[in-house]
Amino acid sequence: MEKKMAHSRRSQNTRRLKERIGLGALTAVTTCVNLGCTRPTMKAAMEGLAPHHCRRCTERRQRHGSYFLGTYRAAELKPYLTAATSYVRLRAANDKFISAAIAATQAALERAGPVELATRLKGLAASKRAKIGLARLRVAKVKPERIVSIVVAVHALAEERGHRAKEFRTVQTCKAVHRLASGTGWVTYDAQGREHRSKIRAYPRSSGRVLRLMGRLLVEPSEWVIEKHLKGVLAHKQRYGRGTRKVPS
Repeated sequence: MEKKMAHSRRSQNTRRLKERIGLGALTAVTTCVNLGCTRPTMKAAMEGLAPHHCRRCTERRQRHGSYFLGTYRAAELKPYLTAATSYVRLRAANDKFISAAIAATQAALERAGPVELATRLKGLAASKRAKIGLARLRVAKVKPERIVSIVVAVHALAEERGHRAKEFRTVQTCKAVHRLASGTGWVTYDAQGREHRSKIRAYPRSSGRVLRLMGRLLVEPSEWVIEKHLKGVLAHKQRYGRGTRKVPS
């Protein structure tokens, strides 16, 4: 009975969604508002609900957290992460904000619940997938100090480049941390009992609402650290770092 009711609700929602999409040409801007983009908006093309942006720009925001900015590369983040790691390590024992952030991050990992295979995430709610992402970090034994350092490093890089949007910073933080333990591999055993690890790994899709939810779970424990120590991390980088490496285009 519950399955029939759920199927009926999905059918109704699908029908209403199609009706809203069908009104697109009457309620939308004709072309994408992003500078230099001349593609029709999703609503004008009757292929979605975005009234001001095309499919390509909308999908870019889903993946990167911005309509026009891309994901930070590891080489770009490295000098900031080196500075943040050193800064956090030096002050973790004596600074109340840093120690509280580390403890809160550890608690978030412990409350995340069980881990699920990357191939079994389809159909799960975004909030559930976000917690599974945290649980995967816990199982991989990623230290909370490292997570706090990455959170601060991403915000330091964004601050220096003038990228103020909170959503972009949240998504970039999630992506940087998620790289530490995102995929699922397979282990098989032969007739002699020898272990063989597969080179093929499955990775969950790095896009959509789950990035925002997981990013918030990672950023919230470190908000006071960002508030109080971001300038200190940038100064630490300028004093002891080598600067940003040039990334080939």
